[in-house]
Amino acid sequence: MRKIRVLVVDDDEGNVVLLTSKLGVDGYETDVAYDGLEALKKVEAFDPDLILLDIMMPRMDGYEVVRRLKASEKTRYIPVIMLTARGDVEDKVLGLDIGAEEYLCKPVSLVEVSARVRSLLHMKELQMRLIEMEKLASLGQLVDGIAHEIRNPLMTIGGLARRVKEKLADKQLQEHINLIIHEVERLENLVKRVDEYKNAQVSELKKGDINEVIREAVEDIRGIIRTDAIDIKLSLMQDPPLLMIDKTNLKKAILNILQNSIDAADRKGEIKITAMPSEGGYMDLVIRDTGRGIKSEDLKSIFNPFYTSKMTGAGLGLTIAYKIIQDHKGDIAVESPDGQGTIVSIKFPVIRED
Repeated sequence: MRKIRVLVVDDDEGNVVLLTSKLGVDGYETDVAYDGLEALKKVEAFDPDLILLDIMMPRMDGYEVVRRLKASEKTRYIPVIMLTARGDVEDKVLGLDIGAEEYLCKPVSLVEVSARVRSLLHMKELQMRLIEMEKLASLGQLVDGIAHEIRNPLMTIGGLARRVKEKLADKQLQEHINLIIHEVERLENLVKRVDEYKNAQVSELKKGDINEVIREAVEDIRGIIRTDAIDIKLSLMQDPPLLMIDKTNLKKAILNILQNSIDAADRKGEIKITAMPSEGGYMDLVIRDTGRGIKSEDLKSIFNPFYTSKMTGAGLGLTIAYKIIQDHKGDIAVESPDGQGTIVSIKFPVIRED
């Protein structure tokens, strides 16, 4: 699973060493820049989750860096902590007014920096979830209206096409009618998936055994694909910790992920499902496949509604899975190393034994 990334921007190499060392101990991945222009380039290449930013630097100062970051839709939600020796009230007000989330004066305790980083990352996570919920709610209203408008015409077209096919003797015309029926069925499936997305229930969490859910999902997907060309391997914990889960919804999420793996494998290859304990009171569920993988530029969009790189499909399977995992207070991430298929990593909080 991708580590949280922090970009440290300071023209003092000593400060950079201290900050990156502390952040490394805290478990973050770091990169550095020594002036404002380099910082903007690193933001593009490194894609940080948070930035620690000095103000007085060569070529471009920290104030201008913040202005440019907050002016871009792509980078405006990256939290920025300004670290500077400029402690005047006017300087602090300016930094906060242009969009910095925090303003700390040097010398600053590394423990305090660490605490502010944790706090801002948590706030960012909550903010992004809220934005995602608002987007999904608006989209849900839109697609519901569209699905309603096309459902009845599709039924009429499909029904008439099937009747015409029964009475046609001309094979060429039958091929054309078959194409119409095929496309109607594809659109009907899209409407069905939209309904599933719209009606996705909030998960009702109860104590449960995730091994049971995984086994049921695998059994169901084997029944769907009906082929031995895809080898599904299970590596589960013998005595898994209890989780707060909604068995029905969680199975649906796992099924959607497995279906994506099968589609990517072109119905041949291997899928390995591993459940294992993780640090900090969590459990990891990792699903690896040997399919064609996902392009790096597509990884950021795979949970977006209706996003798909396939010729068919509604592009809602992973969106639904993402929502369900979020309902379980979990986290889901996707990696696709070149030539090594796709890795889906899900992290669940376990029930703490008091």
